[in-house]
Amino acid sequence: KFFGNYTRKKPDKSLYLQSKEDPLDITFVKNFTSKGGLFLFCESAKSTLDNFKKICIENNWEDPTAILCLDESLGSYFDIKLSNQSLGNLKSFKAVVLYCEYIISNTGKILLSEHQIKHFKIPNLPETVIIVAKSNQLVKDVSHGMTLLKNKYGKEIPTNISTLNVKS
Repeated sequence: KFFGNYTRKKPDKSLYLQSKEDPLDITFVKNFTSKGGLFLFCESAKSTLDNFKKICIENNWEDPTAILCLDESLGSYFDIKLSNQSLGNLKSFKAVVLYCEYIISNTGKILLSEHQIKHFKIPNLPETVIIVAKSNQLVKDVSHGMTLLKNKYGKEIPTNISTLNVKS
């Protein structure tokens, strides 16, 4: 302006500063829930067990044979019978409770291997999959998860490595 006050409007963000990214856990939750997944954060073992019991009641899974578990320690923790089913389709169960290898932040997916799902394929699992994970299993992307998987198991890399996708 030639006459009068001229104030130059400052840009809201500098073109040279990187945008602030959400932490990995927040990014995971956003990606996971945006696809229809349900997420529950528990701060203690007791709250995990209490919330699991509430989930079972809410979904009418009081029958102990309704839920499948493929891991002995996880089964004893949640008081679920360990399935000895070695063949076929597991769709007759209402839900399956699993550990995971890693939680993938940038996609909202879950990295699984034979250590969680044995020889079963993801499509053969029950429709509802309950994943029990710790915050130290959170990784930025699949590549990072695979690198950690290789480091974790060395030359004994597990088979049946898959990512569990949320179905909307």
